[in-house]
Order: sequence, then structure tokens, then C-alpha cells
Amino acid sequence: MKSARAMKVLIGLTLGVGSIPSLTAAEAAAADPCRLPGGVLKSGALAARSAVECGAVGRLVDAGDGVPLPVQPPGSSVTLDVLYPTGARTYTLTTDAQGHVTSGGQAIDSPTMFPDLPGPGACERDSYVVRPYKWYWPWLFRTTKGTALATDRQADFDAAARRATANITQGRNTCGLRGKTGAAGGFIGHTARQGNFVYADGQTTCGANDYQNVIDEGDLPGGFLEATLAWTCTWAETHHGVTMAVSADIRMNGSDYNWTYHPSEDPACDPAFPPDPQRWRYDVESVLTHEVGHVYGLVNLSAAEDINQTMFPGIRRCSGHMRSLGRGDVLGMRALYGRR
Repeated sequence: MKSARAMKVLIGLTLGVGSIPSLTAAEAAAADPCRLPGGVLKSGALAARSAVECGAVGRLVDAGDGVPLPVQPPGSSVTLDVLYPTGARTYTLTTDAQGHVTSGGQAIDSPTMFPDLPGPGACERDSYVVRPYKWYWPWLFRTTKGTALATDRQADFDAAARRATANITQGRNTCGLRGKTGAAGGFIGHTARQGNFVYADGQTTCGANDYQNVIDEGDLPGGFLEATLAWTCTWAETHHGVTMAVSADIRMNGSDYNWTYHPSEDPACDPAFPPDPQRWRYDVESVLTHEVGHVYGLVNLSAAEDINQTMFPGIRRCSGHMRSLGRGDVLGMRALYGRR
């Protein structure tokens, strides 16, 4: 992936000049025991140090590839999932109960620039990877007022978001795997709030946990083919040894790509080659189903053989195939939430 995808955030620190008394070396060390530099911290800046003692909770740390994430309070984490047409990135920043911060990441590119290979069928693979957290109550989300893709009708977007959530929670598939999963969630209305995404120096990252669940649309970094299709931020907390998701937001890229709700019926939808931005369209429900999979704890797959699973990192143009879960996707949800 080209370096333009890297997130670089510069945070200005303005120092007042005036009647502030100078501190002795001992007083300065006590006031700032970790002597952290300004701006985005390197991942090793807090090594073996407590983020609380260093006053670093809320500070931005490079979680990998220059992508900044905010330091969470002790016992919590934030995970950013980034979906491209031909790959995906995941970045996580975790603060343990003692305040020690660790970061992790996953970068997966599609085995082809255009992920349209037939590959094994969706029902032929049982691959899945899950996160160390899950929801212990329904994920109830709102959409931001005015959010609309493709048709300028928010009702169309809301309906796609509802269907995408049901695809995941009910384990909808054509593989003969019957029975819903134990996960729950759904659409509960509109909000004036935007998703909890923070802009800094023209870039985007997850904000501090606000315990709200929002899906919206906006401009995400990059241009056609290089921009992300969607971002998902998920916040989790650990209490008494149990790690649970507590909030999650999704943002769809409404600026760099064209979208559709009916890829097989849209006369303007054509998976043309070479790329033509006017004829390439992505299915709103398919992308949302993939992102909602992340919300509930499913991780991107990596093998070329999994190209027809919903959690494959990449998406076909003018195709709704990710709406229906593959065998591995269903098994992953059952591993997390059981079956009912």
C-alpha cells in the first residue's frame, strides 16, 4: 500500500509567555515524570510506563504505519478496521489494568488487484478468526441525519444498514446452516451526532470512547482506488477478566466512490476494466455487512481460498455477494455468540 495511506497527525502545542515562574529540575521532573515529547507518540514511548502516571491517557500513539490512535483508560482498547477495494488494515491500541500500552496491527492485501477471482465457493471454506471481545448486550445503532449514498434517500441507507446487521446477527447464508446466532442488535433511529472519528491535520482516526453507536458517511483519506471504502472503530473494556465491546461506529466513504443498493439491476453499474469511476459502484449492503462483522468481533481473513467469505479483505465491484455469509463467517459468529 502506498505511503499516502499512512496517517500522520501533528498536534500543535502553544506555550503562553508571561509571568509563569520557572521550575527547578526536581519540580519539572515531578510535574512531568515521563518527559514525553509533544505530538503523536512513538509506540515505544510508553514502554514499561503507566499511561496514567505519565498523563498520557487521551494522547495519540502511532499504532503502526503512522496511524494514530488515542490511548484509552486502563483496562480498555480501541480497534480501527480500514477496508480498501483491494485489501484491509487493522490497528489496535490496548491499555492494560496497570496502564501499560501495547499496539498491534494486521495488513492484508487481496491476492489480486481486482478481487474478482471465482475461488472456492462461500460454502466450501470454514475459515474464521475472532477478536478477544464480544457484545454482551445488543449493538443498537443510529444513523446520522442526512446520511445517504447513491439515491440521496436516507431511508434507503437505513434499510441497507438494518439488513447488514441482520445478515451478521442472524447468520444469513445459502450454505444450509440453519439457526440464528446468539448476537443481537439493530437500528434505533437517527441522531444529529457524527460517528466518533477525529480529524487532525487533515487525517482521520478514532476518538475517545463516547458509548454511542453511529453509522454515517463522510470523506475518508485518499482518492479513487487509493481511498478507503469504510472505517470501523470499536471500543472494548475488560472487567473482572471479561472483555466486552462497549461501542462501535462505522463511516462509509461518500466522497471517493460511487455506490449502489441494487448492483445486479443498476444500469450504471459495470465492473469495467480499466477502472472507470463512473461505472464502478460498490454495494452499500455488502460493505456494511463486512464492517458490521468487525463490530461483532470477526477478523479479516487472509487466504486467497477465502475470497468468497464476507470477511475477505476486499470487495468485488458491482456485486452483492458479501451480503450472504460464507460458511466460515457463520461458524465465526457461532464461536463467539453460540446458536439459537
